Parts: sequence; structure tokens; C-alpha cells
Amino acid sequence: MPSRDAILNKLRDARRTAKADMRLLESAAPRPAAFLPVTQIDDTSPDGLLTRFTEELIRLKGEVFLCDHDQAARDQIAALLTEHGATRALAWDFACIPLPALAETVRGMGIDVIHPQTHDEFRAETLSTAETAQVSITGVDAAAAATGTLIVTTAPGKGRIPTVLAPVHIAIVRQRQIVPRIEDWVGMLRADSMAAIRASANVCFITGPSRTGDIEMELILGVHGPGRVQVVIIRE
Repeated sequence: MPSRDAILNKLRDARRTAKADMRLLESAAPRPAAFLPVTQIDDTSPDGLLTRFTEELIRLKGEVFLCDHDQAARDQIAALLTEHGATRALAWDFACIPLPALAETVRGMGIDVIHPQTHDEFRAETLSTAETAQVSITGVDAAAAATGTLIVTTAPGKGRIPTVLAPVHIAIVRQRQIVPRIEDWVGMLRADSMAAIRASANVCFITGPSRTGDIEMELILGVHGPGRVQVVIIRE
């Protein structure tokens, strides 16, 4: 059989398969209006979600710092940066972090702030410099109370590197960003036609510090990512 005919036959077979798959989808039962939750959570009030998130993250060896207002949050972040002896920090664009005047606070401490850009000819140099950062500072898209999970998507100004490279990850969360479960966050996106997911190249669910266990089942933190996750929550 000539090569042209073989290629055309493969294309026809693929088209027939695609049509058959579409008929199966059309005959499938409609998506239910609601799903049974994977994790149970009793109190979904704002304070209840805050309490559950805090408990879960602490159980995972994460750290939570509650602040009553923006200035308290800036002071807390400055204290953490001082504790870590930070001279260089990876960060999202400060416009993507929900805390006004944070840039002035961090730079006012003499800290070199890097917003990693790795899509140019200086990628190797950028990564080499980024590896020397002691901390990273980011916001989040949401936080899931039931599992103590930070949810982040990539977009211009909010890349993935600051969430995974530095040994300490400081995340800033507004209390209103805490949702009961990851499924609830997905449900909110579905109501918006999943626009945030479609516009993002990467979605991360960060549940506590990076951890691994060797063959002797000894838990070790910080092998594949930040060994400390510190979440500054601003009450509202």
C-alpha cells in the first residue's frame, strides 16, 4: 500500500473513533448538580474555616501567623525575614500578592528581591541567582481548610519558581480566600467556565512543607521543595 493511502486510512480510522467516542459522551448520564464531599468539615463559617485550616496546616508541620490588619501582617513578614537572615528573596510580582505596601517593607530591609523570569536567553543566570535566595514570598489563589492546602496557579507575575525553590516559603492569605475544600474551589472556577485554569500553565496544591520518606520510613522535610511553609493570614 502506498504511504499516502496508509496515512489517509489512519486518519479515517481516527475520525471514526472520535465519532464513536462522541456518541458515548452524548449518551452518558448528565453531570450531577452536587457531589458527595471527599473530606468532611462541619463548620463552614469564616471563623470555622480559619480554625480548621490552621489546625490542619500545623498538623502537617506548617506554621500559621494570624494578623488582624495589613500593618500587622507586614510587621510579621518583616520579623520572619529577619529570623531567616534573609538577604535575597524570590517573590511574585507584588501586585499579585494581596498585601499593599509589602514591596516597600521588604526592599526597605535591604533585601534583594527577585521576580524570576526564565523565558529568555538569561534563564541559566536567573536560576543560578535564584538558588541563593533564603526565602520566597507569594500569595495564593485559595486555601482549602479541610486539608490545610494552599492552591496556586501560574500566570504573568506569579510564576511557579517562588513556590518551590527557596528553603522557606512565606505565603500571604486573606481570610476570605479560605474555602472548605479543593472541590469547592473547582466549583467556583466551573461557574466561571474554568477561565483561571485555562489561562494557567500550572496548578499546584501545596499541603505543608515538602516531605519524603526513605526505605526506613524516616520522614524528612525539604528534600524536593521548601522545608518550611509559613502562612500569614490576614483576618477580615
